[in-house]
Amino acid sequence: MSQRPWLWLLLLCAVNFMFMLGGHTLWDVDEPNNAVCAREMLEVGNWWVPVFNGGLRFDKPILLYWLMMPAYALFGVNEFSARLPSALSMTALTFVVWYFARRMVNARAGLIAAGLFATCLHIIVISRAATPDPVFMLCLCTAMFALLCFYLEGMRKSLLLYVAYIAMGFGVLAKGPVAVAMPVLTWGAFLLLMGQWRRVWQFRPWMGLAIVLAIALPWYITVGVLTDGLWLKGFLLHHNIDRFTHALQGHRGFPGFYLVTFFLGWFPWSGLLVASIALGSWRLIALRQDPLRLHLLVWIGAFFIFFSIAGTRLPNYMLPAFPAAALLMARWLEDAETLRAERWLLYTAAVLAVGVLGGGIFALQHQWPGEWVYGLCFLPVALTVLWSMWRRATTLPVIGGGMMVSVLILASWTLPALDQHKVAKPFAQAADQAGFSGRELATYHYFQPSLLFYHGGRLPLLRSMPKLESWLTDGKAVVMPQEALKSFPPAILPYLVIHRRAYGLYARKWLILVSLKPLEGLSWKKKS
Repeated sequence: MSQRPWLWLLLLCAVNFMFMLGGHTLWDVDEPNNAVCAREMLEVGNWWVPVFNGGLRFDKPILLYWLMMPAYALFGVNEFSARLPSALSMTALTFVVWYFARRMVNARAGLIAAGLFATCLHIIVISRAATPDPVFMLCLCTAMFALLCFYLEGMRKSLLLYVAYIAMGFGVLAKGPVAVAMPVLTWGAFLLLMGQWRRVWQFRPWMGLAIVLAIALPWYITVGVLTDGLWLKGFLLHHNIDRFTHALQGHRGFPGFYLVTFFLGWFPWSGLLVASIALGSWRLIALRQDPLRLHLLVWIGAFFIFFSIAGTRLPNYMLPAFPAAALLMARWLEDAETLRAERWLLYTAAVLAVGVLGGGIFALQHQWPGEWVYGLCFLPVALTVLWSMWRRATTLPVIGGGMMVSVLILASWTLPALDQHKVAKPFAQAADQAGFSGRELATYHYFQPSLLFYHGGRLPLLRSMPKLESWLTDGKAVVMPQEALKSFPPAILPYLVIHRRAYGLYARKWLILVSLKPLEGLSWKKKS
């Protein structure tokens, strides 16, 4: 493994990030929101303004869509193409972790850090999701590592500064001002703790700002001009300031939210994470003698504190701290006693593995009785943990291999099997078979972006009975909750054609695809 580490890492990424990438349908709501946006832009040759369902999409900047659109052109509009930028970004970031870890520590630490990063649960999950987080992580973490390497190597190699600021500029195109705010916050805190705040000028911040603006500002100006400032207002005010000051879409979290999600996200390596943080030096005098450890702790702490203060809380907000944690663990393993490290890893991994396995089985059985068997996808990693405890063998490759086998089973068996409970694609296919094109389908008191992705065209959301009446009497179809039939005039019910009926996974209610038989010139009101 030490002879060709890049080959092993490539295999690891191919399995964990790429295998059966398009093997199951999109998960609402984030995946289809992003996937639809890129498709609509590609359909009309629009490379500047994010749109969704015919209107502006304010949520994120342009970079993810710029990556999705060529994938659609090459491989078609499908799940694989939508997720490909995420998988490739996480693969690239794995090699970024490997490169900088071996440069700042040693070759063994580089391989361990990259291996831990590519086999932890949250990174595997996000690498398979059509969201901007992986692309943003690649940009931001490349910048952070380049700045750290620049500092540790004596602040002489200006090429690292250019790499950092270019990556930061693309980060602003991926997720906005946070790509600048978090490095500034992290490095400001670090230099203050080191008692070196005057050295900030050695980072040539004005040059950095010029590079970031040269990369990101042209697009922001263009989208502002093309939308008369509307997109900038919606993104900067609502999706940045409001998201920080208020809990949007009910994402409030709870005290200790990020402690729990960060810990669980590192499964099966959560024990190493706790050990590397708790058992290393914490005295500022000692940490100043070990600036690498101090910076990695500040990196993790900055994200934890900043997003704990924010009103909106989501597990993905801590993802850019994962590469720092990977390097922190690899560095700790270099110094720790082997027996002590294995105990921290194995006991924690055993508890979590049994919990994940049992919890998955219980959740599936509770949600869909009889389908508990699909929760067995995590059995391989649980068995490798228990085997390692029994044999007291070298744990990292064994447990990492168990995680890879679990991913193979999850991607090829469990996730495709769960597609039967997602109704968007079946409803879209039923609408197509019934002859309703992308302009002839709407929803009533129900909306899932995945339905729009699989059916195409536009998907109006009807909110009133008069609009529903007009839509149906024009010979078009609608997807709606079955309970909405109670508000229909009784005389209309015999004229309804139910093309499909299914229980919605996200709506948690029965949904129907309906159209109306010809009313022979009589209006809805007269017929009722």
